Amino acid sequence: MIDRICHIGPALNVQGGISSVLVSYKKLFNLSDEHFLSSYNGSFLKSLPRLFFVCLKLLFGSHKRFEFYQIHTSSYGSFFRKFLISLCLRCRRQKYTVHVHGSQFKKFCSKSPKLVRYFIRNYFNCASAVICITPDMKEFLITFLKNEKLLFFIVPNPCQTISSMPVDLETHELPVKIVFSGRFGKRKGVYDLINAFNQAQFQVPVELHLFGDGEIEQVKEEVAKSHKAQSIYVSNWLPHKEYLKRLPSFDFLVLPSYAETFGMSLVEAMGYGLPVIATFADGIPFVVENQKNGFLNKPGDVDALIRTIEILAHDKSLRVQMGKNAWEDALKKFKGNIILSLLNNIYTEPLLAMKKC
Repeated sequence: MIDRICHIGPALNVQGGISSVLVSYKKLFNLSDEHFLSSYNGSFLKSLPRLFFVCLKLLFGSHKRFEFYQIHTSSYGSFFRKFLISLCLRCRRQKYTVHVHGSQFKKFCSKSPKLVRYFIRNYFNCASAVICITPDMKEFLITFLKNEKLLFFIVPNPCQTISSMPVDLETHELPVKIVFSGRFGKRKGVYDLINAFNQAQFQVPVELHLFGDGEIEQVKEEVAKSHKAQSIYVSNWLPHKEYLKRLPSFDFLVLPSYAETFGMSLVEAMGYGLPVIATFADGIPFVVENQKNGFLNKPGDVDALIRTIEILAHDKSLRVQMGKNAWEDALKKFKGNIILSLLNNIYTEPLLAMKKC
């Protein structure tokens, strides 16, 4: 069934969460380029001709017709592009599902003007089904949309990094290496992490490695003020393959986000058998089980972040045990064949074929 679905989203080479999911789909499900239509290439202005071309393709049938179109949707610009695409599909009486991504989507729905909220509800209510990454997002949309006839499904993001065995953390030598991967800014909690690292009382050598984009100069300035600056390394995004190659060399990952729909960097680390430290924000508790495969703290609680970083930095046996638990959970919940099965179950749902706008 998966080969009869066309995925609409950003270009596969664009840096970001949706693109990484689509790349995973292509690799894990052995899909060809024709199974993907890109409406965005990383730049708003440069994407306008691409969006126009996609709409023409869908309206006038120059694109191979699929049984379903799975529209990968986030907030703000992503939503408006996908809403326009949905209108084109409706003109051709093509069925589509909405796959919701992005940590800002709740805020976008709740804070948008009345007219935009009307467009959001119209977009979802004309879909054959809604795919959510976590139960948290599903519950929010059920309340927001107030449509009892709409079908909802939970499909986590697949993980490419699940190794045949968890990395052997027991063999890792000092210094203990902590990694952060995400957009630099307050929302991902990178400043809280730098602050916590500065205040932590380490009994062993510890390094902090930060990978990302966004407020990179501000992050470098914050690091420069630290008395531990020589142990903090700041880097731009690495090519994804290179980052994944380096990931097993770290001891644990920290992502102290204030808002996070899923947290793909958490799952990638768990797939290698690394324990993680994160927060109770949004959908993260669906991924991380507190005190089993990592630690969860309240967003913004720097004292708790200091404490959990110190615990993992000092206790290798705990890192090893939590890392094994993380790998086992990733294997059970996020492996490609599990996600494929969930998607196949959605598109063979009898009510889905009957749904019309």
